[in-house]
Amino acid sequence: MTSDILMGFTQTWAGECSAWECDELGHMNMRHYAHKMDEARRGLVIRLGLTSAYHPGTSSTVRCRDFHIKYQGEARPGAPLRIDSALLELGESTARLCHIMTHRDGRIAATAVETVEHVYIPEDKIFPWPTRVQAAALGFTADLPSPAKPRNIDGTSAHIGMSKAALEAAGAKFIGTGVFSAAELDISNCVTMGSFFGRTTSSIGWFSEGWPEFEDEAYIGSGKSGALLEMRAVVHRYPRQGDIYIYAAAITSANAYTREFVHNLVDPISGDSWVSMQASACKFDLKARALIKSTEEDLAFLETNMLKAVKA
Repeated sequence: MTSDILMGFTQTWAGECSAWECDELGHMNMRHYAHKMDEARRGLVIRLGLTSAYHPGTSSTVRCRDFHIKYQGEARPGAPLRIDSALLELGESTARLCHIMTHRDGRIAATAVETVEHVYIPEDKIFPWPTRVQAAALGFTADLPSPAKPRNIDGTSAHIGMSKAALEAAGAKFIGTGVFSAAELDISNCVTMGSFFGRTTSSIGWFSEGWPEFEDEAYIGSGKSGALLEMRAVVHRYPRQGDIYIYAAAITSANAYTREFVHNLVDPISGDSWVSMQASACKFDLKARALIKSTEEDLAFLETNMLKAVKA
């Protein structure tokens, strides 16, 4: 990776991929990529002048509303990693940020582009950036690097956040449920993006309509699985500690190389969406550390389960 890609970026995090952050695939689980990007966001926000935005008792902070991530060079246990961040655009009360996670040798591990909002916590309302942030913004602004641009997912399309009733009518599969805990909250007492990702990865093994291979003992036993390539999540309502969710999944398209999914985490009490996600994934050989092409038989099975009516 050339230094040109990081022109205008500031280092906001450095550390490693710890063994406990890795899953059965042998690489860092997607929730921890998001958690590290979350820390990088805080590092950039503080440098922009909001020095108390993440202190206990603060009345205002910055949180993520829309998050797009591309996984480009898997991180395995012990791998040193760093994140460089930049401001892409500053609106009146929102902003677009970019984060580039790299390995020690400069290879890109992942990129993220997110829309964040400046929120007044007591009233849970977004409000304008202070003048000190506007004044500092130019020193942290950069252009969006090509590696961070969406590949298989439209990073600008609107997400509607389907209701429980609409998902049921469309035939989406409800494969997970749980209650959000205190450990999953940010400084505004809202569930973090990394926690949404974690709830997704913890449930996907139940989605046989999109991953029939997960029920094939020979496939799993030979060191094969599935891997996420790209994902976008949009929050419609922020759940808090003690809120319940159910998780609906649907496969919407597939080809020899990738499978496209829509995920919704929904409040079963109100029926409204908490967060909706688009995902692009592939079959993955854990030994060769490489994508596996889907067969015609795979695609024929997946076609019978595709739900064109399901929207993010």
